[in-house]
Amino acid sequence: DDDDDDDDDATTGRRATLVGACAAAVMTPRARAMDATANVTARVYLDVGACEGAANAARALGDDGGALCATPEPFGRIVVGLYGDAAPDTVRNFLALCSNAASTPTLAGTVFHKIDKGNGYVVGGKSGSPRLGQVSALSGERFSNGDVTRASAFEGRHFRPGTVSLALESAAKDGEYGTTAQFLITTGPAPVPSLDNKNIVFGRVEQGLDVVQRLSNEKTFKPSETARAYNALANLVGDSRAGKAKAAWIKPTRALVITSCGVLDA
Repeated sequence: DDDDDDDDDATTGRRATLVGACAAAVMTPRARAMDATANVTARVYLDVGACEGAANAARALGDDGGALCATPEPFGRIVVGLYGDAAPDTVRNFLALCSNAASTPTLAGTVFHKIDKGNGYVVGGKSGSPRLGQVSALSGERFSNGDVTRASAFEGRHFRPGTVSLALESAAKDGEYGTTAQFLITTGPAPVPSLDNKNIVFGRVEQGLDVVQRLSNEKTFKPSETARAYNALANLVGDSRAGKAKAAWIKPTRALVITSCGVLDA
């Protein structure tokens, strides 16, 4: 029930804070310096809202042509400062996704499809059908990204709340390889060292951390105790389906929509 959900969330939050405190204690001075001095070369905004219920494929067949609601509940605006020097190709691609240019895939009208409360981050930008709140497939030539082959691009750390990175690990788990639009935002309060060296930090939230927190507080699908028990058993015997089933536990129960986006003056 809801009380049990609240208790679970509180326990998860305390665990994340404890883990984060340990991570902060061992963070290297170089990593701290990088986090504090990364140069912001451009800024974008993401306006965020919510539709009751998850994206509904049946609605995509209607006259509005989309699986999301017509008037999402507004959450507010997130302003992201982008590190064009540290991750030039990733930033270039993200700017294009927020530019609203004709014939260019966009983040507007797409959803945040993962809320990982246990690890402290949210993920958006999944590739697929725009009718279902997903990003149109990115052209490998137009959206090529040399950052993924540069070791220096992976040096950024997920130390502060509001860290924004190219979510390569999430994309791979979703079966997306090569160029991806998936991005994540850490929700705090603790660092998330498990994301380091696997994803490319390319910005930070400068305004709207309260909006990020609101996203992180959204309910996700909760498995029954029986489902948890079966999943634990499947994982114990090495059944690959265990991981796939558990991935559904971080899906939000509502469609959390980027209602609009754009590029701001740096």
